[in-house]
Amino acid sequence: MKTYLKIGFIFLLVLTFYFEGNAQFILNGEIRPRLEVRNGYATFATEYDKPAVFFTQRSRLNVDYKNDHFRTYISLQDVRTWGDEDQVVDVPSTALHEGWGELFFNKLLSLKMGRQELAYEDYRLLGNVDWVQQARSHDAAVLKFNKNGWRADAGGAFNNLRENDFKTAYLLNNYRVLLFGYANKTFKEKLTVSLLHITDGFEEDDSLSDTINYRHTFGPILTYKSGKLELNGSFFYQFGNLSDKDIRAFMATFSAQYKVNKLTLRAAVDIVSGTNALNTLNKENNSFSTLYATNHKFYGFMDYFTNLPLHTANGGLIDPYLRLNYKFSEKINAYADYHYFMLENNVADLMNPSVAINKELGSEIDAVLNYNIFPLVNLQAGYSMMFGTSSLETLKKRQKGGHQYWGWTMLTFKPEFFHSEKYKVKQ
Repeated sequence: MKTYLKIGFIFLLVLTFYFEGNAQFILNGEIRPRLEVRNGYATFATEYDKPAVFFTQRSRLNVDYKNDHFRTYISLQDVRTWGDEDQVVDVPSTALHEGWGELFFNKLLSLKMGRQELAYEDYRLLGNVDWVQQARSHDAAVLKFNKNGWRADAGGAFNNLRENDFKTAYLLNNYRVLLFGYANKTFKEKLTVSLLHITDGFEEDDSLSDTINYRHTFGPILTYKSGKLELNGSFFYQFGNLSDKDIRAFMATFSAQYKVNKLTLRAAVDIVSGTNALNTLNKENNSFSTLYATNHKFYGFMDYFTNLPLHTANGGLIDPYLRLNYKFSEKINAYADYHYFMLENNVADLMNPSVAINKELGSEIDAVLNYNIFPLVNLQAGYSMMFGTSSLETLKKRQKGGHQYWGWTMLTFKPEFFHSEKYKVKQ
């Protein structure tokens, strides 16, 4: 098998060199080991817990081929925790992170099909979750259109567990159906307006049912840039029915960023709606789901709120935060975030369901140092602290003990093994 792979690789190189003058072939990779020390990451460490120390690693091999008619991309990855398997054994672990082909109908229209990352705008609803070593990808098809600065994508997916002779239930904790549309346009190089609509459908738990319940999420994203100032805002409305209650929920975000020499200041607030647990007459679900987002990017790096609304017991979240980013040189920059977390709506006290817990959940400080050692080698290190309240203890069902912190160091290598444009033989 290895011999055939080598022959196939050499054959592709020959085609690239001699027969495809407009073709491009790139072979690159990524090696990303990360050391973490956790003592209160994602949930409180009690007085009886000891810190966890471990290494994880992501290794990727990417093959990218493109000509005038089509493009294909394959990304193989192995994700492991150091020491998670015995030595001198063969444990298959390589997975297909991406594997897609894109057909160019003309210069304006293309169709991309296969396993791929779906990442739009700032990743609030569709993101690749790249911080997680496994990352996220979807088996989907996307029709793409570009003309005169207008961009529009329409995509979808339909999932099954396996090849079947007859219809069977889809029992994974995943959507059965995904449909989305995206449009984007920049006006006068200052104002960018985007629209995003996502519909995801889930089968009912009854394996004999043909019913698929749908949830719809729609809204605009606005970005304004003028000199050193950048403003961002979005509003999403969510409706549909995934259970016995109709969904009526929203998410609103706003941020302002300003650069002063080497310092960038950013102030922002995110509001994710929740359901009032004390209103027993309410027949609606008002808890907004952030769907398939990269929540690690927004709601604190310690990941206490990566699954909304689950991690706030359907109470929603209000998260005002500040970021200071300082660029020491072309290679080194550092930034620090401060988050203040609150519930958006009432969550009932476990001991007295007729009373709501205090909405204040606590604050978090995140600090990150970024150093580009070489063009293809990057070093990052971070340290975070969570200062949670008794209400957050109630949500996590754990009583904190001592200092809650998380530290990490990550080294990323992104080698380029081959690039046809650099080694093309002159005709």
